[in-house]
Amino acid sequence: MKTTNHLLMEIGCEEIPSRFLSGAMQQLEEGAKSLLSDKRLGFGMIETYATPRRLVIVVRDLETVQGDLVEKVKGPPVNRSYDDEDRPTKALQGFLQSQGVTIEQIEEETIKDARYIFARKEIPGKATEELLPELLPQLIHKLSFPKPMYWQTKEVRFARPIRWLLALYDRKPVIFHFAGIESGRKTYGHRFLAPGPFEITYVDRYFQCLEDNFIVLDHNRRREMIREQLDQKAEEIGGKALVDDDLLEEVTYLVEYPVAIDGSFNEAYLDLPQEVPITSMQKHQRYFPIVEKESGRLLPSFVGISNNKFHPNIRKGYEKVLQARLADGRFFFDEDRKEPLENYVEKLKNVVFLESLGTLDQKRARLVELSGKLGETLNLPVEKVEKTRRIAHLCKADLVTNMVKEFSDLQGVMGREYAILSGETPEVSVGIYEHYLPRQAGDQLPSAMESAIVSLADRIDTLTGCFAVGIQPTGSQDPYGLRRQAQGAVSILLGFEINLPLQDYLDHALEVLSSSLEMNTKQYEKVESSVREFLIQRIRFTFQDRGYPNDITEAVLAVPFNTVAELFERAGVLNDYQKGPLLDDVIVAYNRVANLAKKAPGNDIDQGLLSDPAELELFQRYQKLQDELADVDDSVESLKKLKNMKKPIDSFFDNVMVMVEDEKLSANRLNLLAAIKRLFNSLADFSKMQTP
Repeated sequence: MKTTNHLLMEIGCEEIPSRFLSGAMQQLEEGAKSLLSDKRLGFGMIETYATPRRLVIVVRDLETVQGDLVEKVKGPPVNRSYDDEDRPTKALQGFLQSQGVTIEQIEEETIKDARYIFARKEIPGKATEELLPELLPQLIHKLSFPKPMYWQTKEVRFARPIRWLLALYDRKPVIFHFAGIESGRKTYGHRFLAPGPFEITYVDRYFQCLEDNFIVLDHNRRREMIREQLDQKAEEIGGKALVDDDLLEEVTYLVEYPVAIDGSFNEAYLDLPQEVPITSMQKHQRYFPIVEKESGRLLPSFVGISNNKFHPNIRKGYEKVLQARLADGRFFFDEDRKEPLENYVEKLKNVVFLESLGTLDQKRARLVELSGKLGETLNLPVEKVEKTRRIAHLCKADLVTNMVKEFSDLQGVMGREYAILSGETPEVSVGIYEHYLPRQAGDQLPSAMESAIVSLADRIDTLTGCFAVGIQPTGSQDPYGLRRQAQGAVSILLGFEINLPLQDYLDHALEVLSSSLEMNTKQYEKVESSVREFLIQRIRFTFQDRGYPNDITEAVLAVPFNTVAELFERAGVLNDYQKGPLLDDVIVAYNRVANLAKKAPGNDIDQGLLSDPAELELFQRYQKLQDELADVDDSVESLKKLKNMKKPIDSFFDNVMVMVEDEKLSANRLNLLAAIKRLFNSLADFSKMQTP
């Protein structure tokens, strides 16, 4: 049984940006697994940890010796390795000498009908402690960051300057050099509360040392500590903490020793729109607002997470910086509302949306026209179409207000507030805010059709415009958030079950865009095709997110469809009936027809050539099915009616020869099968589904 020890490496740094740490831990784990496997070193489990000043990896039960390696090296052909008296030739002797093996350590193998000599070399594994000084620097080199720095040489890059390296294999230090730092036994405690340094004698002693010196190493434990302290402080204040998951994650990686500190602000700021102080606290100061338990109304209190023990000066500092932020918000709000929201529309002419797509005012004009077209296509009442146009006209106006220039996260929110103050109707005011919904996956949808239409118009205008001027996502790069825009459009089309054909959605947007961009027919068609495929990919993602099997997704996407809602309704039915007798019969019947239908010349069915009772019966059932499907809107009923075709299809193939010598007769029967296939394809391409 192989012996094992624990390995510890800590990379001590200047404060690393919080957004880097989660990915760095994942890279550490994956990199270690890869390097250890390459070196034939077995291990138990890998643990990774991160704080602002350290990245840590622990490899449990790492074998003390790497596995032996059996290596085979190809030599000369057998017919050139021995002479007529079966003695080794110079070719074989030279090979044995070069590989350091004896004739007893060779074997023969056949490669492409020729026999070759192979040397079989057994290389014993090295001790792990001999390999680690080479492996650990490689592991650090493997780490990559969005914005790395270099400070010693241009060859050494890391998130922030490295200040110390701790490396132990059980009780022995692993000595190596990286970025001018020599590794050893030393680590450091909390920057303010217990700076250190401290020597670590063995791996498990490391964890207790950090605890004793105010370092909570486990990020999951820090997160729970923060949650518990937030709940406790909020309870003392008489409310509950407004916890944003992204903010909680960020704060977790900003501290090594979390301490919740409550504070307050002047109640006079509560008459600002609630989102203003909340945004000031969450986005700018990384504080957690406190709200009433029942109503959710903001209280003049907050909780900040300090990386230090409590001191009254910390609370004073927290309150002072928030006071300055809120005072700015008050000033901007008072200045902005001196004019009605309508007056800000004119200022959109001075702001570029995208250089090739003109100003925000030009985008506003497109949105007004496109929203009206979509509303009319959906047969909305005239008054609703007018409200939709009004929302589109005002929805970008708040982008040029003082408040949104300073607090960009409040776009839409301030538009809603300023619209209310300007006397706009509730539907228009709310629509200005809701046209940004959904902002990300899982976010709420607009509450009304008017705001949903403007949201759809805004998204498709951005998509078609960007694609038209050559801006498209590539790999993981999507600086304009086009995937998010498309995903939001799919969510709205599906969530509202909007009876808007996808083709009409694209055509309306491109028609409006063409008035400001000169596009010839070829360019128009290219953009239309590219954006359509881009939306289809987002639809695929939604199917996947909802747990639909891939074969069902591809089956419904492979045939023509009108609306996104219709597409998902079909997929839902196929998913519900998957692996049941109803769908099994449909798939079997379809496949029998589809296999031969590929050869059909594509002409109309000549009824005069139908003579066999089985083909006459099939044709009559086809005509009946055609009429029935035209009157059915429900996919379950469509599936049942398609299932009824199995018996006449089976009878046809049992009694009728399709590929006969009479070419006209053969072609007519193929055309009948092709017509039946098209009826099946009104629901899905069943050939893409698993055969029962």
